[in-house]
Amino acid sequence: MHKETFYTKKDIKDFRLAVFSDLHYYPNYPTKVLNSITNQIKKSNPDYILILGDILDSADYTDLDDLRDFLATIANIAPVIAITGNHDQKAGHRHHWRYHKNEELIKILNSIKNIHLIDNDHYLINNINFHGIILPYEYYDNDEKYEDFVKLVEPINYLEDNNYNITLIHTPINIYDYLKKNKKANLNKTDLILSGHMHNGILPYWFTNIVNKVFHTSRGIISPNMKPLPKYSQGRIYERDGYIYQGIAKLSKSTEKFFFFDRFFVKKIVVIDIKKHQ
Repeated sequence: MHKETFYTKKDIKDFRLAVFSDLHYYPNYPTKVLNSITNQIKKSNPDYILILGDILDSADYTDLDDLRDFLATIANIAPVIAITGNHDQKAGHRHHWRYHKNEELIKILNSIKNIHLIDNDHYLINNINFHGIILPYEYYDNDEKYEDFVKLVEPINYLEDNNYNITLIHTPINIYDYLKKNKKANLNKTDLILSGHMHNGILPYWFTNIVNKVFHTSRGIISPNMKPLPKYSQGRIYERDGYIYQGIAKLSKSTEKFFFFDRFFVKKIVVIDIKKHQ
């Protein structure tokens, strides 16, 4: 597992997050992957477990028994705070997607004790405010345009300075640019931004982690919306506290023949420590 530490001057106790995203679950999902994630979370001894979306590979799956067992197991380790992603809202296959709401997934997330689904909601505990931004299927289907993002997040007005605010947003595209351009936006009260979606820019983590630290960059090769050299695609964001998780899956099953290569990527969670400046 990979570890990062962020510091704050706010009056909170130190805490640890176990974070993952882009599970892209499908029927007959490899048990060894689910077991590996569970074991990594146990070893990390987190205070909270965060899931940053794309729990499903396609929203029309109904055989979710193994997923339910996995989620129930990790919820026994620590409180789970989750958001959904674009693949949790769409069904079909490559180039032929359509909107679909998976009622069974939502039911599972809302019924398991110790799981908190914060889709356009928040969960406040010990002065830590976990805030979830969910962008609709149409936003992703419309190529994640900046002007659409602005319209969707401008109404946010409930982040408070006295909390340590952690924003969970599946896609990092646009949020960093928005915060730079809108200094007075309530969303700028966010202390830490966590996201996934970018699948590490389809680059191996051992390479990007080194490059990211040396050059303070986060670029990848290509984004999910097929944009070359995306600016925000992997690792730690140095311009303000943020982290883009590499993804359990690097290649979705919907990529068909390319999915074969997903097995060659390492499946690791990230552990994030939040510590108070002394």
